[in-house]
This record gives sequence, C-alpha cells and structure tokens, in this order.
Amino acid sequence: MMTRFRELLRLDLDAFDPRRGLTGLVAIFAAVAFAAVFGTAGVIAGLAALFVIMTDRPGSLRARSLGVLVMTGFGAVIAIFALVAGTENVWMATLLTFVVTAAGTLAAGFGGAAAIQGLLLSVWAIVALSFGGDADRAAELTLAYLVGGLIAAVVILIPTRALPEPSLEEEAAVASQRLEHILRSPLGWFALLRATAVALAMAIGAIAFPAHPVWAAITVVVVMRPKAGETVAMGVLRTVGTLAGVVAAEVMLAFSSGEDVVLLIGFLVAGFGMAALGRVNYAILVGFLTALLVLASELVGGGGDSAAVDRLLQTILGAAIAFGAMALGRWVLTRQREADPTGSGSEPVSGEADDVAG
Repeated sequence: MMTRFRELLRLDLDAFDPRRGLTGLVAIFAAVAFAAVFGTAGVIAGLAALFVIMTDRPGSLRARSLGVLVMTGFGAVIAIFALVAGTENVWMATLLTFVVTAAGTLAAGFGGAAAIQGLLLSVWAIVALSFGGDADRAAELTLAYLVGGLIAAVVILIPTRALPEPSLEEEAAVASQRLEHILRSPLGWFALLRATAVALAMAIGAIAFPAHPVWAAITVVVVMRPKAGETVAMGVLRTVGTLAGVVAAEVMLAFSSGEDVVLLIGFLVAGFGMAALGRVNYAILVGFLTALLVLASELVGGGGDSAAVDRLLQTILGAAIAFGAMALGRWVLTRQREADPTGSGSEPVSGEADDVAG
C-alpha cells in the first residue's frame, strides 16, 4: 500500500505543460460561448462529442464504429432516463446510478478501451441527472446528445482505413465467454460494491445537498479502484486537493470585495492551472478544479460560499463511502477465503484476484 501511496503522491514536474494550459483556457472560453448561444442542449451535445473523442482508439472501422455506437447509443439511453428523473426523483436517480455504474465497472473486463467507456458512461449518468427533472425537454436534450455524438463520429471515422477483421460470430462467442468469466471473477464483486457505494452517495447527495446533488457520487466513481491501496490514496489526494481549492477560492472571494474582474482573473488562473499542472499530481488537478467551480458559482449566481461548503463536505462524504465499501469488500473476501482456502469459484481477471475489493 505504501508503494502505491508514494506513486500517487509523486510530483511529476516534467508534466507541467503551459501550452496545454493555454489550450485549456481556449476550451473553457469556447464551452462558455457555446453554452451561452445554444443553452443546455449545446452543453449536452458538446459533452457527447467529447466522450466519443476521448474513448476513440486506433483500430479497424468496425471496432471504432462499435466504440462510437456504445458511447452514443448507451449514452442516449442513459440521458432519457436521467433527464426525465432528475435528482428530485431520488429513487430513480439511485437506481439509474447503480445499474450504470455496475455495468460500466464490469466493462473493464473487456479491456482498457471498454474500461474508459464504462467510466465515462458512469460519470455521464451522474452528470445527466443534474440536468434532469424536466420531462418536457428530455426528448430534445437526448436528441442533442445523439447529434453531438454523431457529429464527432463522422469526424473521427471518415479517415479510418479498412483492416482485416474477424467474423462477427467469432467476436460474439469470445465476448460471451469473457462476460461469463467476468461475472464469476472478483471484478463482478467489485462492480457490486462500487455501484452500491455510488448509489448511496447519490441518494444522500440528492437529499442533503439539493443545490449540488451529484458531487459525492462523482467522488465515489473517481476514487474507488479495484485496489484498496489506490482507493485510499485517491481518496486522500482528492480530499486534500478539494480542501486546498476551497481555501484558495475563499481567499479570492474575501479579497475580491464583490468585484467580478478579480473573480474572473482567479477563474482564468484556476483554468490555466488545471490544464497546465493537472498531470503533475492528482491533488493539484482537483485543487484547481475546485477553485474553478467555486469561482464559477460566484460569478454566475453569487453562490460561491455555499458551493465551497458543499464541495468539501461531499468530497469527504464520497471518500468515506468509498473507504467503507472497500473495507466491507475486504471483510467479505476474508471470510470467503477462510471458508474456501482453495479459492475455487473466485477466478482472477488479469491475475489480480488479491487486488480486487481489498
């Protein structure tokens, strides 16, 4: 565990990239302008395009098209349920996050590209819930997601070259065998733990923090890893980074005296720092992101102080839920191993049985 802590605490100063910081500022300005012109529909279309581009990997036309179909099709299905329910419907929000997180976590058993798709779809389910609660606009906003995903698909798939591919029957047979193996592996148990933890965080967030109901659930999704040591390290780093970001934002709020120009400068500095220093260390990324969110809340609606409190409390709550779930997983697996010393029925995925859920 200490080795994993040292790896995650390491500052990779060579990763500082000022050009990336400037690119990040341009992206932030573009996103703000896009949202101002097209509203919520534009934001959702932009997110869909971003998800498709982020999950695209080199490969055959069929493989890349399948990736696009997964992110666009499943993302749209998630959108319609999330946008109808919203966080006001606590039970629907909790059920949706449980199902999507469980499926998204199990996707990791199909490889790295599927793992990223599963994680982003899990995050999308949570984010979409924050847009929801308006059944009259659900169809319109879901269509916006589809359009954004399809536009990105056209852009990335047109230059794809045709490559030799296995038959669909062979791929289906391999996928079926892999799924059966995943469900019997420790990854299946971890998926259940993670989905339960995310659903619990969503329920508490929706009830206790109606202004920002999804931050605790996002913390659980990001922090909770199959390896217990990494979960603890990520939770500590996220909490420390959030605390630092809240303190920095509150200092900026105190010295701004309500001047939007000062707050805007702080917002831009936070955006630059998040992009330029984000790869140096995870806590630094979270710190700048937190400051960015708090200052944005103050600039938009004057709710910076409440956003800061909610962000910190929900980060601590999400980390605590993740730690508790992993402790429960360790306890259950310990009892299982005591009852079955041979380890039968608990096959590893990628040979990491001891690293899953504790």
